[in-house]
Amino acid sequence: MAQTDLTVSLPEHDRQAWQMKLWELLRLQTERYTSGQSTSVRTDTAQMLLRSICFSLDQIQQAQPERNLLQESLDILLQEGAEVVRRQTARTQLQYRRACRCLYQEESVSLRDTLRGIGGFFHDYDPQFFAAEVPCDIDYQLAHPVPDKLLGVAWLRDYLDRLLLEDTVLRRFRPDAVRRVLAASCPDHQELLVNLYEPAAAAALAGACLGVLIWNKNPAKVFMGDTGSLALGGAVAVVGLFSKSPLLILLVGIMYVVSCISVIMQVAAFKLTGKRIFKMSPFHHHLEKCGVKE
Repeated sequence: MAQTDLTVSLPEHDRQAWQMKLWELLRLQTERYTSGQSTSVRTDTAQMLLRSICFSLDQIQQAQPERNLLQESLDILLQEGAEVVRRQTARTQLQYRRACRCLYQEESVSLRDTLRGIGGFFHDYDPQFFAAEVPCDIDYQLAHPVPDKLLGVAWLRDYLDRLLLEDTVLRRFRPDAVRRVLAASCPDHQELLVNLYEPAAAAALAGACLGVLIWNKNPAKVFMGDTGSLALGGAVAVVGLFSKSPLLILLVGIMYVVSCISVIMQVAAFKLTGKRIFKMSPFHHHLEKCGVKE
């Protein structure tokens, strides 16, 4: 039996007690699922039932962490777990209604199909027996995918949260500008499984950098500190990965690598030989000492 979040941090004795309780819950749930006709089902069905039980108990524990579920009766746990999941489903349905108003649905067939499929989730979802399942097709790719550890309605709620966040950011830009960026980055974006947020975010980042250059050109009036430069370096790496062109990171970020290696070489040479390779590190300070203009 796979360990759940309820048991991984417990001592061995309590973990064994939980496993026995889960077996009892599975037996009772299987009997209810078959309307009392049997206590055995197919292996895959039993696995889904057990996963659903663990998911429901996790939701109860997250809502009321002070409760000791090990002391609760089986009937109360099953009934309350299903009720907690139903309340979460109702809140997720409100999120879905907001997501249906996403601004750029006409720019992506996969986004429209995904929202249409999520509508069927609320008709087919079974919070009593299969709460850990997601009975709908979701094709639209998010910039930051939902963690695999989430299940059922919790997975869908997190997916919609991230989708709405991306839509909120996109609404900050002019619609015609967003459409031009999408068309330039991927002319066939409407028919492909392409995230709409990533090209717009990358273009906004590039525009912000160009704005800084106006004040950063020689003679510079503004210098970017570690907080901004580290965030910018991380953003460049993320854009390279999201755009599936990581080799471009080597070209765009060559100065990051040169600066880092120059510091390593300078420190290593000074410790081993007592001499410095560069007049000053990182490398751009060496160029400055040599009289090279900004």
